[in-house]
Amino acid sequence: MKFSYVLPDPALYRNWDEFTGDLACLKAAGYAAVELQIANPLTFDQARVKTALAEAGLPLCAFQTGASYTTHGNCLCTADTAVRERTVTLLKQFADLAATWNVVMVVGSLQGRLKDEPDREAGSARIAAALADVGKHATAAGAIIAFEPVNHGEIGFHNTIAEAAGLVRRLNLAGLRLMVDSFHMNIEEQDMLAPLAGVRDLLAHVHLSETNRDVLGTGHWPTTAFLAELRRLDYGGFCSVGVYNTRLPRRTCITRCAAALHA
Repeated sequence: MKFSYVLPDPALYRNWDEFTGDLACLKAAGYAAVELQIANPLTFDQARVKTALAEAGLPLCAFQTGASYTTHGNCLCTADTAVRERTVTLLKQFADLAATWNVVMVVGSLQGRLKDEPDREAGSARIAAALADVGKHATAAGAIIAFEPVNHGEIGFHNTIAEAAGLVRRLNLAGLRLMVDSFHMNIEEQDMLAPLAGVRDLLAHVHLSETNRDVLGTGHWPTTAFLAELRRLDYGGFCSVGVYNTRLPRRTCITRCAAALHA
């Protein structure tokens, strides 16, 4: 198991030096890779990011795709055919980017909310059809989609590991796998460790985020036991640390979370 850290889209930084400084901090703290939140695969500055990563001595291990739900209203559950089709097109573009970089692409938030489609059955069917389409494209391109169960306060569908894994198994596509996020598990799962064994064959990526989404150790997530269970299951992928709710400077978060991982 290898550790990475989630950084914002480089385009959202105040300046490029701030981004490269964060990469240097990650490397110094001992992380093995970086995960990025990418808003648009077509405007992502691949050349500049590739150079920055090479200079920092860090690979990219994964990227997130959900930002355009809030910025552009993209989602998969909606009855609006135009919105659904443009979201599928976007995800295929993300899959091509993932194939180029040989990294995992995280898909979760773009499923949409119940306000987008109050009928769970109809929304779930549209999501399944869209993921089948995108999953076939990803498989052909050699990319891996890590389908993420997201808690019910953020997403209206496939909130639990069992629900998300059930869809992945039904679609049965080489390019469609599963990921878990400790923050969402804390809300949706009855047991914080037991569900992992049942999806060990599907698990392509892991997000580690505290129960309060601050730095590791400030909430009540059983980080040591969680990591021990992943190791017991011989999980060999990346575990990306995400801090999304803090008053601390990012580089302080990076170093404190690294210390917590090895405590």
